[in-house]
Formats: sequence, structure tokens, C-alpha cells
Amino acid sequence: MNDWIVVDVEIQKCIGQEGLGWNDTDKLGISVAVVYEFKSDRYLVYGDTPQEEERLQRRLMKADRISGFNIWKFDFPCIFRLPGRERVFPLLSKTDDLLRRIWLSLGLDPESFGAKHRGWGLDNVAMSTIGQGKTGNGADAPKWYQAGDWAKLVEYCMDDVRIERDLALFVDKYGYVLNRHVGEGALKLSPWENGEAAAWQKPMDLVFR
Repeated sequence: MNDWIVVDVEIQKCIGQEGLGWNDTDKLGISVAVVYEFKSDRYLVYGDTPQEEERLQRRLMKADRISGFNIWKFDFPCIFRLPGRERVFPLLSKTDDLLRRIWLSLGLDPESFGAKHRGWGLDNVAMSTIGQGKTGNGADAPKWYQAGDWAKLVEYCMDDVRIERDLALFVDKYGYVLNRHVGEGALKLSPWENGEAAAWQKPMDLVFR
């Protein structure tokens, strides 16, 4: 198997704190990041120091495939401290962003967010597709960090990575996701070969079963 990993990050500051918004990806800070490696079947935990951020950046650059949920326009720019959700184009060919693939399959613009993008969060998709739900709310993660509740923070981030891993495996095997919060149809996703070659191109149609 190629060097396939799954990544998820939690931020240090709450959205709205100090006037920060979702586009302030250079200022939100990384409280913790977790990487799952398929080859070694292990989880790697990265902390909040500059040295740990550099280790995480190097790990991403080394990987052949990086799966996650909304990583292209949030996790990556937070990890590399880029403003305005700026994209990390050297990672494009490696990126398997499940949320972006979903939006493309719906015929939605993945570069902007509107009313039609709503309802496709990780909890809704994972619970409907693989019967696994999130163990908490991401908005609480910065509060745990600021309170020094490191164990709870790491456990929550690791649980998200496990869900994203299992969802990515399901999509690879079966080629669709479900979301009972927006309808009963199975949404077919194009197969992932690499970031540009397949999954990020033209939208697919909804396939109802």
C-alpha cells in the first residue's frame, strides 16, 4: 500500500474569539493534530509547539495520499498558517478531501459556501453511511485546549480521525455516501486515483436506490 494517511486538527481559539472567523486560518492556531497511518496501523499525535507543527508539515509532504474531511480549505491552511483559507497547492495531488468530493458530486462550487452546502457535516454523513457518529462538538475543542484538558482534546481528535478513516475506506470500496438528513438517495462519488486525476473533476449525479 502507498503511504496513505488520514489527518484531522483542532484549533486553539474559538471562532468569534478575538474577532476571529473561519477565514483567519493563519491565526486560529493548532492545539492538536492526529494522523493515522495505514501502513503502520498507528496514530501519531502532534502538539501545539512550532517544532510539532513543522513535524506535521513534513509528514503531510511525505505522504502519497491524505484523506480527511474539509482538510483542503481548513485543516491544511491552519497547519501551514496561511491566511484566508489559502490552498496548499503542493498537496493537491495527494489530497482526498471527502467533503470536497461530496460537494463536487452535488454539482456545488467547493470554493464557496452557501445554503445548498449545509447539512453535509461529518457527523451527518458518517452516521448515515457507516453508522458512526462524532463523540463531541468541534466548537468545544478550543475550550478544552484553553482549559488544559489535553486528554479529552486528543481523544476527541483521534475519534474524528477514526471516523474519517472508516468513511474513506467505505467510499473506496462502495463508491457512495448517504445522508439521511437531506434525503434518502445514495450520492455516488468518483473513484480516487489522485487529487487531480479523478475525484476533483466533473460532478457526478445522485444515484437513488
